Amino acid sequence: MDEPRYIIVHGHFYQPPRESPWTGLIAPEAGAAPFPNWNERILSECYNANAHAQIMDGRVVYIRNNYESLNFNFGPTLAGWLERHGKAAYRLIRRGDELSAGRHGGHGNAIAQTYNHSILPLQSARDREIQIAWGIEDFVFRFGRRPAGMWLPECAVDDDTLASLAEAGIRYTILAPEQGHFSQPGAHPRETGPFLWRRGELSVAVFRFDREISGQVSFGDTLADGATLAERLAAAAFELPPGAAVMVATDGETFGHHRKTGAAELARAFQILEGREGLAVTNCAAYLAAHPARGDFTIDHASAWSCAHGVERWRSNCGCRLNGDAHQEWRGPFRDAMEFIKGHADAVYDRFAGPIVGDALGALKDSMRAFVDQNPAAQEEFFARHRVADENRREQFLRLCEMQRAAHATMTSCAWFFDDFGGPEGRVALRWAARTAEIAAEFAPNVEGELLERLRAIRSDRRDVGDAATLYLSLKTREARGRV
Repeated sequence: MDEPRYIIVHGHFYQPPRESPWTGLIAPEAGAAPFPNWNERILSECYNANAHAQIMDGRVVYIRNNYESLNFNFGPTLAGWLERHGKAAYRLIRRGDELSAGRHGGHGNAIAQTYNHSILPLQSARDREIQIAWGIEDFVFRFGRRPAGMWLPECAVDDDTLASLAEAGIRYTILAPEQGHFSQPGAHPRETGPFLWRRGELSVAVFRFDREISGQVSFGDTLADGATLAERLAAAAFELPPGAAVMVATDGETFGHHRKTGAAELARAFQILEGREGLAVTNCAAYLAAHPARGDFTIDHASAWSCAHGVERWRSNCGCRLNGDAHQEWRGPFRDAMEFIKGHADAVYDRFAGPIVGDALGALKDSMRAFVDQNPAAQEEFFARHRVADENRREQFLRLCEMQRAAHATMTSCAWFFDDFGGPEGRVALRWAARTAEIAAEFAPNVEGELLERLRAIRSDRRDVGDAATLYLSLKTREARGRV
């Protein structure tokens, strides 16, 4: 009997870190009404909805956990928020991975993501290593195993990024078909691969998602009816030879937030596909284990799934925008300002952390578990590994790590994705920049004045915003009032 054709549906779940860097609370967001903020609204519409997706069959309602069938990643900062505020969804997300691993020979549906949603090709080798290490540590804490795969924010990639993944032990990632050259003799254009990227002894498997069907799910009407989605995926799979796979990838929030009935229709599609002869719904890790990467993947330059100009959307006025009349001359100076405060935090960390832990970079990469794991033993184990016994030195090092976490949050990609820094996403970066400057000033002369000079030259198109320095100061004032 022929091997079945395989179908993989991937959901990339992510929200920017909306919490106050000082209190850990999210301020009321009027646009999310009747919910107090966007995280709470999307929790209801999407994360909970997929954990308890309802399928109507006449008068009978079936409840399905979509995370048992969906290949998925949750951004670590979102996963941390869900652990505290979306406990039911968080529990069933982990349960979905556990059950899928049981069905697929230990290969669960969950994959990792770099810690902050920053654009890796625009980061230094050091920062790439930290982002990947933190993402792995967060994943191990939440899912109890090392990740086989890792989602790259915005699918932003270049050769150095793939090399960093390989060096960290990541076996595969997921990219769009136009992001490089996929070559495999005899392969159908729809086949997901996987393909193999190589640099010397390093290698990473690359799964190629189907851009056409993914676009129909994200922006068309294919997700309006689960039966239609199932038929579209089945038809594409049956174009392929036995044993081949077709893959769809989209923002996970499509399933219930962007598309209000998306969670229910995805559940219906899975139900239909799993009952279809000759087809099998699987995940990337299980497929890679049974079908090692063949062919080759090469890349000429940095690219992303949401920018036609490489990765320029996150540093220049490249033309990628939502409103055709908007300008993005602010992007370059805004990035320069965030890189300034990030660079200052790096210098402060290197100066003061080395005498405490010796291997400052190694300790920083290793530090994430001590923050995400609330068990006091996690910090004790960390300091024992790095031979820090003095209580004052421990507190000083944790403070330096908190500064570094804030500094990395300033590079969250959402701040540059939209048409103006004055929106919610740009405000996230400015709040974290203020927090970074504040903690750094505990160790070294305060550079906030220089940061403000850089921000003062960046003007918004929004009348209620003005320049970035004014917005920065107003956000700080608001936060200070909230802490009184």
